[in-house]
Amino acid sequence: MKYNFMPSILFIYKNTNLAQQFAKHFRLNGYSLYEFYDEPIPYYEFSGLQRLENIYYRVVKKDTQHIHNINHRNFINLSNRKLKQLQQQHLKFDYCFIIRGDLIPENVLKYARSVSTKMIDYQLDGLSVSEKILEYNKLFDQIYVFDVQDVVNYPNYNLKAITNCFFEEENDENIEWDIYYTGMYLEERVLKINYLVNMLVNKELNYNINLLTGRNFKEINNVKFIKHGISYEKNILLTKKSNILLDFKREEHDGLSLRFFEALNFNKKIITDNKAVVEYDFFNPKNIYVTDFVNFDGLNEFLNFPYQEIDDSVKQKYNFKNWIQQILY
Repeated sequence: MKYNFMPSILFIYKNTNLAQQFAKHFRLNGYSLYEFYDEPIPYYEFSGLQRLENIYYRVVKKDTQHIHNINHRNFINLSNRKLKQLQQQHLKFDYCFIIRGDLIPENVLKYARSVSTKMIDYQLDGLSVSEKILEYNKLFDQIYVFDVQDVVNYPNYNLKAITNCFFEEENDENIEWDIYYTGMYLEERVLKINYLVNMLVNKELNYNINLLTGRNFKEINNVKFIKHGISYEKNILLTKKSNILLDFKREEHDGLSLRFFEALNFNKKIITDNKAVVEYDFFNPKNIYVTDFVNFDGLNEFLNFPYQEIDDSVKQKYNFKNWIQQILY
């Protein structure tokens, strides 16, 4: 499908933090965009009755998970309100672009299908944790996955693989940290970080490592435990101020996180346990150090190597502008 103009896009993504970055760059590239979730989604903001309901289930029924049911109910109510707002406008779209469609209510997906010429889903997670999207397969013209192994694992579905992308911005910050990471708290991540920090104990390095958890921890071994996440915009700022990024592979998939593409964009080195990265055309062992966080052979040499510039023809393949054209056209 060829356009002499930028098409209209219905954009649906539950993660409104990261969605803001996609929306910003859709508009910077001239697309006419309608954001379905155009306001922050309130999580665990309960009414007085809902707080009492949660106390009842937690204390009387010993159900500590009911809080998630209330939160999901509120999300469904918000989605229905947003759907009604969209229906009242009687709009039609050239494309509907959805990220993690498995998290979106089915009635929203069906209406989006009815008002969109072409409907596309991008699974920003492995299908082992988001397989529900396959139940909606017939609603989509194409489902993209970021782990190529999912194409192999689900041969009966017309899946296509595509990596994550980067959002082109100026790298205009002074360096403040040698090593940076912000992500979810997992015990194995703490262990891996400790192994790394202990390996580098004789080096004078500055760390900015933050793990998000609801539990109360004191800072240990250069790790800060934080109770509230940061915006994607803040994460990019901290990335720019760092020399090396940490990346931890999830067991569920081999797809590359956004962190790899942020590193590519801003010429940052990266330390990771995701072995799949060696298969990518931008891989350079002087820029990307692959380890199991037990064996650190060659780490000192890696730290001493200057960053090796990646050829621009390779780099630009992963720019949002080119990435979204591959998906839409």
